[in-house]
Amino acid sequence: MNLLAPVVEGMIVRTLRRVFRRVCWVGAAPALPPQTPVVLYANHHNFFDGYLTGLLVRRVLRRPFLVWMEDWDRFPFFGAVGALPFPPDDAARRAATLRHTVRRFRAAPETTLVYFPEGRLHRAEEGILPFDADALARLDRLLPDKVWWPVGLYAAWWNDALPTALLGGGAPHTRATGEEQARLESVWQAVRTAGPDATQTLCEGRRSPHEARNLSFLRRFFAPRS
Repeated sequence: MNLLAPVVEGMIVRTLRRVFRRVCWVGAAPALPPQTPVVLYANHHNFFDGYLTGLLVRRVLRRPFLVWMEDWDRFPFFGAVGALPFPPDDAARRAATLRHTVRRFRAAPETTLVYFPEGRLHRAEEGILPFDADALARLDRLLPDKVWWPVGLYAAWWNDALPTALLGGGAPHTRATGEEQARLESVWQAVRTAGPDATQTLCEGRRSPHEARNLSFLRRFFAPRS
């Protein structure tokens, strides 16, 4: 384990607590086969999606975490918690990252790779962008025995000053069949329409002044005079 991993992970958790009122899991607990690599594929509507999926994999699933990161050169310290370089303008480095991922899947079969098949960050109002089916098929051929797992991410506003981050998973499947976009759309729709009663809190965030303070003792100074 990288000695800097606890420092970087602590920074990630502190950031999530500052940005979100809470982080919640929607629906039933994830049921993934043990000692089997997982490709967690998710929508990408929020700048902090990598942080959220990292929290899920490392803190909830308790698995080693990998994610391919375009901006790795600008923030290489994320390598301490499993980020790998995936620059769009350097095919040789992308190929090296893929080879490293294959080796990790074989050496540590409990590893989870987080993958954003839409290819870029975009607004939630656009829904789920079309997938590159060929890219998923190539990845399915290249990675050793694994399961695919769709995870929907959504930032909900539940009458708080800050949004609540919602995560929810669909049924794992063993092959990329071309139905991955439909699977993820179904999971995402279920997550974004979930209410508080269907969630389990994974991480509490910052309370707003409205929640944290009660200044009712000042009423006598501001009450209208009759």
